[in-house]
Amino acid sequence: MSEENKEIKDVNELREEQPDTDGTQTAEEPAAEPTAEQATAEQGEASEEPMRYYMEESPSEKEEATPPSRSKRAPKRLSLTAFIVSAIALVLAAVMVTYTCCNSAYKKQLAELQLGQTGTAGNLDRYYPFELFDMFLETYSFEETDEQTRMTAALKAYMYATGDEYAEYYTKEEYATLMQSTAGNSEGIGVNIINTTAQVNGAEYKVIRIIHVMKDSPAEEADLRTGDLIFATGVGEARETVQTIGYDVAITRLQGAAGTQAEFTVLRPKGDGYETLEFSILRGKVTTSSVYFHKHAADPSVGVVKILQFDLTTPQQFSEAVDTLKSQGCTKFVFDVRYNPGGDLQSIQAVLSYFLQEGDVLIRTKQKSGEEEVSTVAPVTHSGDYEGCSILKEDIGKYKDLKAVVLCNASTASAAELFVATFRDYELAPIVGTVTFGKGSMQSIISLERFGYSGALKLTTAMYYPASGEGYDGVGITPDVVEELDTALADVNIYEIEDEQDNQLKKALEQFD
Repeated sequence: MSEENKEIKDVNELREEQPDTDGTQTAEEPAAEPTAEQATAEQGEASEEPMRYYMEESPSEKEEATPPSRSKRAPKRLSLTAFIVSAIALVLAAVMVTYTCCNSAYKKQLAELQLGQTGTAGNLDRYYPFELFDMFLETYSFEETDEQTRMTAALKAYMYATGDEYAEYYTKEEYATLMQSTAGNSEGIGVNIINTTAQVNGAEYKVIRIIHVMKDSPAEEADLRTGDLIFATGVGEARETVQTIGYDVAITRLQGAAGTQAEFTVLRPKGDGYETLEFSILRGKVTTSSVYFHKHAADPSVGVVKILQFDLTTPQQFSEAVDTLKSQGCTKFVFDVRYNPGGDLQSIQAVLSYFLQEGDVLIRTKQKSGEEEVSTVAPVTHSGDYEGCSILKEDIGKYKDLKAVVLCNASTASAAELFVATFRDYELAPIVGTVTFGKGSMQSIISLERFGYSGALKLTTAMYYPASGEGYDGVGITPDVVEELDTALADVNIYEIEDEQDNQLKKALEQFD
């Protein structure tokens, strides 16, 4: 499968790629009650505000045009308080000037010592590396470098050097975007799109295909439709085609904050050709779509439910998808988690609770300390962002009798693999596709704000296992029925493959016979 087949963009998100949140827990305190799975950290001491010094001149006395003689002038008196204040101010000024001069000279002398220009190098262990490097940069570097940029790069490299392939440092902005994405919230027009091409008047053009319009979004209100092709950004004379400016530039122009305007030109299929439509849409806040669903084109008794990821919107959207398809006459279901990278632990546990009974094992975790924990199905109430992951008693096991098949592939990872493993372990449905990715580790995101720093850290904090206890980290899960995607579809985006073309989906349907 080509890399293009894996690509799906949400133009509502304000970042280019969604960072990997496979199996991620957040240590940031959500509005929900804390659970055993959520990482915790003690509150750090608040840093004191730096002391500030003020040196103010006293108002000068007005001189008379003709000063009186010395004998007639009233004697000036300086109060003890004023004298003390003035003396302190003078001393502080002298200290600051002395410190500035000496510190500058000291830094230069230290740098020269380390460069071997004078004397011996001395003991470098006394100096924190960043402080030492800054001394050299300030003294000798011709390049004007930004300290914050250097520090951010250093922290990212520091986490990379841990050997934890999932460890990462997030800046304040990156952390905010990550949390917004995990919660399933974003700003934009409210569509999911893919990069593709289309034949227009006999010529092939690069376009952006809309594969999903989000519910209650600005795009839905403006009557954008699945299948519309974004041909150009801008309207009228300001129009620039995707073919000319490229996909990445076009995406950047489509993205934007709520309250700003998105203007673009669309080609909508009509008959044997296209009609051209211009849109000017006010961007807003939208709830992202993590679940797509439809009735199978050739067999309307089959409902196809594709789970893109497990974010905080997934449990409710999944339930709505299944209930809608059932109401439309579907009696068989294909749960497609191909290209699903995983997601939030509370989300996957809520979805799995729909298929299990109270008390059934959901997940086993093993901490660095060796401590092991077992999470089982039980009613739980969350609030805030996690409200959609609440598990009501009446929802437990509501889909356990569904006739289903699960589709997976090599890009099915982490929480999505737990979905596959649970269906396998409890014999809920046969598994069709190819061996999964093999990620059985759990990451926690720890906010640094409580410690006086900005941003957050992500690091691996536990290994986890499905109900059977059979781990799949570095190994993956082998399906019951192995079916490779046809090579003829290798260069076709997965979201453009029709039901009748998808041989893996066909193999899934055969399991219902």
